[in-house]
Amino acid sequence: MTKDIVILGAGVAGLPIAHYLVSRTAAQTPDLRVVLVSPNTHFYWGLASVRFVLPVKQHGITEDKYLFPIEEQFSRYPNKEQFKFVAGSAKQLHPDKNTVTIALSGKEGEELEINYHTLIIATGTTYRGGMPWKAVGTTEATRTAITQLQKQIDAAKSIVVAGAGATGVEFAGELGAAYGKSGKKKITILSTDPLPLESRIQDRVRATAKKELEKLGVKYIGSAKLVSANPKSKGEEKEIKIEVNSNGKTTTQTLTADLLIPTYGAEFNTSFAPSSMVSSSGRLLQNPDLRAPNHSNIFIVGDAGSLQPPQAIYAEQQARHVMQQFASYLASEGKTVAAYHLGEKDKDKDKVQFAVTIGTSRATGQVGSFQIPSLLIWWLKGRYLGTNYTGDFAAGKRTLNGPLPK
Repeated sequence: MTKDIVILGAGVAGLPIAHYLVSRTAAQTPDLRVVLVSPNTHFYWGLASVRFVLPVKQHGITEDKYLFPIEEQFSRYPNKEQFKFVAGSAKQLHPDKNTVTIALSGKEGEELEINYHTLIIATGTTYRGGMPWKAVGTTEATRTAITQLQKQIDAAKSIVVAGAGATGVEFAGELGAAYGKSGKKKITILSTDPLPLESRIQDRVRATAKKELEKLGVKYIGSAKLVSANPKSKGEEKEIKIEVNSNGKTTTQTLTADLLIPTYGAEFNTSFAPSSMVSSSGRLLQNPDLRAPNHSNIFIVGDAGSLQPPQAIYAEQQARHVMQQFASYLASEGKTVAAYHLGEKDKDKDKVQFAVTIGTSRATGQVGSFQIPSLLIWWLKGRYLGTNYTGDFAAGKRTLNGPLPK
């Protein structure tokens, strides 16, 4: 009887796991089939979206660097019949019956119930408001969102970026490098905190991010809460009302801009799971071995899981752990799965690993208590934002940080 290994999600965690299971595990296990489920027909390299949502003339990143047809990536395998792709979204998980109901993409109202031997949940996150920092529903919806944003940015003379997390800082940096420093467009970024980035990041790193943005001509407004954004009575400009807290006193200010772009509002794609599997944060509960509590045949990796911060670096590490453990998991009928180490012998479980690019030539970041030099992050990440190896990633020739495990 065929054992279906079902993977929900084809992002930076789900896609490499699918490649590994087809090329390594299934190739040696004739009764195994890998079923990859994704609402998108194409793999989307959202890690570079902060750059390629600008008009193409600003960066030269064409679509073939960030969108790759998923089924085509698996056609080269000799055992390709052990792979199946389903275009759809998880609607309801029934862990007691080992089934998951899929709402099929492009087929309104049509559903498919899939039985699984093992389920791997790698559904990640999406952004509210249809912002293409992550994939937007279907691949066509993502294409449309990118094109629309490119046109809006090109036409705008003034842009306000709402949100100064990693995405907001990187995006504002790209806008600053392309337009702010030269004075071509007025760029402003709003943050709810006095400094950009998360509070778990050291203040000196956050202060560096603010300084680098300002060098690029980006106006930084901290301790600011977005209240409303409404079109002015004449023209296309918006009146943006914010509340700014300074020394315990809150004042209301009004900004005027052609374009307001939100970079906040990430939502975890976990609504299909029963409430017993979901933490208070909306992410799925994970045991130390990355399996769901009380469900030994369900693995959870990446942003959807609650074990680590929702960052690509952790999705990568968790995905590699599942790959490396899968053979023993199958051989032991689910009894043998080593614990996933959050750091060296778990002593570094709370150690920050974080890096942001700020424009095309600057960056900042932190590992533990060490502030990473700007030049190092630029060299490793900022030059291409991964678009120099996305083809190999999509084809299963590598993960974020190197080749697939043996």
